[in-house]
Amino acid sequence: MTGQFSYLQFLRRTPTEFLEKYFNSKKLELNIDFKKLGKSQETIIFEAIKALIDEQQRLVEADFQNINAMACEGGIAALIDEANYHDDFKCTESISAIDGFHAKALWAFLERNDYWRAATMFLHADNVCASYWKKRDDLPQSTPLVEKQYIAEFEKAISDFFYRKEGRGRNYQVEVYRRYNKEYFFAYPEDFGQSEVEWVSSKLKTRAYHPAFEIIFVYCQDENSLDIYAPKNNKALAELQKIFAQTILKLSDFNETVPDKPVYNLEPMIDPNFEFTIEPNSGITDVVINKLRLTFKYGLKQRITLEAGTSKAPKAIYDLLQKIHSPPYYVTQVRIKVTFEPKEGKRAQTRTFSISHPSYCSLNHDGNDIVIRNMLTKPGIEPRKNGIA
Repeated sequence: MTGQFSYLQFLRRTPTEFLEKYFNSKKLELNIDFKKLGKSQETIIFEAIKALIDEQQRLVEADFQNINAMACEGGIAALIDEANYHDDFKCTESISAIDGFHAKALWAFLERNDYWRAATMFLHADNVCASYWKKRDDLPQSTPLVEKQYIAEFEKAISDFFYRKEGRGRNYQVEVYRRYNKEYFFAYPEDFGQSEVEWVSSKLKTRAYHPAFEIIFVYCQDENSLDIYAPKNNKALAELQKIFAQTILKLSDFNETVPDKPVYNLEPMIDPNFEFTIEPNSGITDVVINKLRLTFKYGLKQRITLEAGTSKAPKAIYDLLQKIHSPPYYVTQVRIKVTFEPKEGKRAQTRTFSISHPSYCSLNHDGNDIVIRNMLTKPGIEPRKNGIA
């Protein structure tokens, strides 16, 4: 995602032809001839925006911040994913033909606004730290029910649970989107009432309001998996899994106990001769392991961590492992560096991530991370059944 919003940077990075289309679409008159703008165009446009009335300024600022957040590789990928879901290949071609992330994002905001909501939510989910997701990958294979009546039942069950236990969640809404072979359920129960100080025109006022809190469910039928993101609601995770299983999957005999078994199998990487299988069209050019954490099998709970530079010796971590003559051990954490082939004259991209026993992986579920997850399935490190990780 892009960094902190700056008016001048946003205006500097966005072509004037797209900015002109935006202001025309909102029927905002800036008294500027966009075709005659040259150097310092961002300053001229910025001053014109500040001359708008307060309500118009707030509209422009909110829109530009939303567009700026999507003006990145992940944001454009999410927009293209949503367009492809709707078989709108013309949209994909149009975005690809536009230069610059800000121009691409603004074009989509104006021309394909129906895709905007889903794409922003996908980007948000993609950027959630992997450690915040709670995974179940042992569910019976079941087709998720996403029709209106089942979503209403799902909403009501979430609301009843939080209202009964905590006195919040009286109002609720769940939005459902499909991406690749996964169903995304974005739930927004009502939170406790709050108040904040804000400016209303030229007066400072205190406003009471009821925000929503967020829960994300990601279900993949191919993988029998359910991921839940429920920040600050860890104690509710088991019940949320049960609610999802009973209302969306109709599993009456859902097992609430999560088996204590490893999700990620790190054992293949003990072998110094271990090699990842790289698919020809994956874009991956190199994979190295540069960190191992060893936990001793016997005696006290002791472990050691090994790190090695691999720029000149790809197998350096194994050379180091042989030198220490360690007692019997399990591998409980690895760090892996993946290099991708350069694109369009740019430098090669790299992705460094960690996997820890039993179920932690710092990879996300978008872009190159999906490619890496698929690579991990080949040796059984990340157990999957079919489809895209």
